[in-house]
Amino acid sequence: MEIRRAQLEDVARVRELRLRALESDPDAFGETLERARTRPEADYADWIGSPENGMFVAAEADGSLVGMAVGAPAPIDDRPRPAALFAMWVAPEARGQGVGAALVAAVEGWARGKGYVRMGLGVTSTNEPAIRLYTRMGFIDIGDTYPLREGSDLVIRIMGKPL
Repeated sequence: MEIRRAQLEDVARVRELRLRALESDPDAFGETLERARTRPEADYADWIGSPENGMFVAAEADGSLVGMAVGAPAPIDDRPRPAALFAMWVAPEARGQGVGAALVAAVEGWARGKGYVRMGLGVTSTNEPAIRLYTRMGFIDIGDTYPLREGSDLVIRIMGKPL
């Protein structure tokens, strides 16, 4: 298993992985499968190629992707602005093998390299395995909650940590 930066040649595979994630675990993401299916590949290329983002993938020896995570500036106005971890997902067949921790560590390394001093994330409050992973990685619940998406009864918990 290799954890690496996503490249533009990964666009189709990243799109496929994202759609698989949304189909498998729809309550883990603010975006819906229906919305993601309408996105052109150019949106994924922008996601990968943006100098503001750090997208990492977990690649099998055969080149198939089984996990992803993205680092980006947090969508808040705090100073100093924290980095945000989002779009984190590991395929069921790759779970329990350290892939999630390796992806989080890769995004943390990217954030430190960009000069961020803290990182935050949102996790659905019912996603206990993800909460356990983030807690093991040093994130703490900062007490803020938000709706997962409009029309949903689910909420996300905001977790953060210093880098």
